[in-house]
Amino acid sequence: MLPIGCVESCRGCKHREYSAEESLAQKLSFLNLKLESWTNVLEPVRSVEKYKRWGYRSKTTLSAIFNDTSWEFGMWQRDILIPIPGCPVHSPKVNRILELIRTSIPQKSNFALAFVVISGAQVVLVVKSKLMPETSWITNDFTATLTDLGVEGFWIHLNPSAGRRIFEKISWHLICGIPRSIDINGLRYGPAAFQQLIPELYNQSLHEAFAFLDITEKSSVVDLYCGTGNSMKKWIDSNANVIGIELSGEAIECAKLNVPTATILRGACRQRIPQVKSWVENQRDMGQDVLLYANPPRTGLEVEVLDWIVNDGRPSKIAYLSCSPGTLSKNLHTLSMNGYKVDRLIPFDFFPQTIHVECLALLTLEH
Repeated sequence: MLPIGCVESCRGCKHREYSAEESLAQKLSFLNLKLESWTNVLEPVRSVEKYKRWGYRSKTTLSAIFNDTSWEFGMWQRDILIPIPGCPVHSPKVNRILELIRTSIPQKSNFALAFVVISGAQVVLVVKSKLMPETSWITNDFTATLTDLGVEGFWIHLNPSAGRRIFEKISWHLICGIPRSIDINGLRYGPAAFQQLIPELYNQSLHEAFAFLDITEKSSVVDLYCGTGNSMKKWIDSNANVIGIELSGEAIECAKLNVPTATILRGACRQRIPQVKSWVENQRDMGQDVLLYANPPRTGLEVEVLDWIVNDGRPSKIAYLSCSPGTLSKNLHTLSMNGYKVDRLIPFDFFPQTIHVECLALLTLEH
């Protein structure tokens, strides 16, 4: 039986009719298949209480189309947009924000809305145009209702090529509110910054990484794909030396505010290997223990990054939070063949009722 509000044709949550136990068992079975070389260190999937498995999404990105009479927000399935009003995975607040926007924006096709992006307290309308659309519909009542719903920043982003790439660097217009909000850990984030959906599980993963890495003032941590700085702040708070690498310009801006004492470089991690190599050499000259924390995208660690780890970097311990068991397996094989032992694999159910599962791999350099 479908949950209340779930649209039958939407396939975003493929475990939507599973019980919590069935979903977690399926995910663990999938991990056992993908990570078959290390099943002896694979632990049960950690999740949240059953009542927290729905309504947990405070962040979403939905496509928008005008259907001749009204706007619809949803997800594409091949060439058909599936509207998902009242989605039970979205928090009630997110659904109310979406409905407010859907009924308030101009009800005509020449309003070139392509996406609606909600990131916590920041909301963005991505308009597929070079020109600013009319904004007379943004009334005091509209902005007051946004505020009542917890929205702190409301943006229009002009992206004439909006499609596969949702955001561009320029043409961001803050219509009302403030440009940065504060997350549950007290760190600043903006409208385009990536954040994990369930902070309590993410914080559990950070706690496990922190305990394993055994971070002290004698530690120097290379933090790859560092985002807005949640992980870096944990290392810094224990007086470690830290260097972080991140591609997103907005995330970098926030990270520099959140962790001002860290060394933070912008760019793809593979492009910053020379600077990381020099930093690591300096840390070792000072007698520091070099550690690695990585939280890469689904594509996993870049080839150049892996090459640096196994040949030059050789961190004594690695904590690797992966969102793709397939690429994790490939990366673990490379690391295992180059002197690293996989000590623990801890799965986290960051996306309940979906097929997705993340896994924290903890590795030690043996030789």
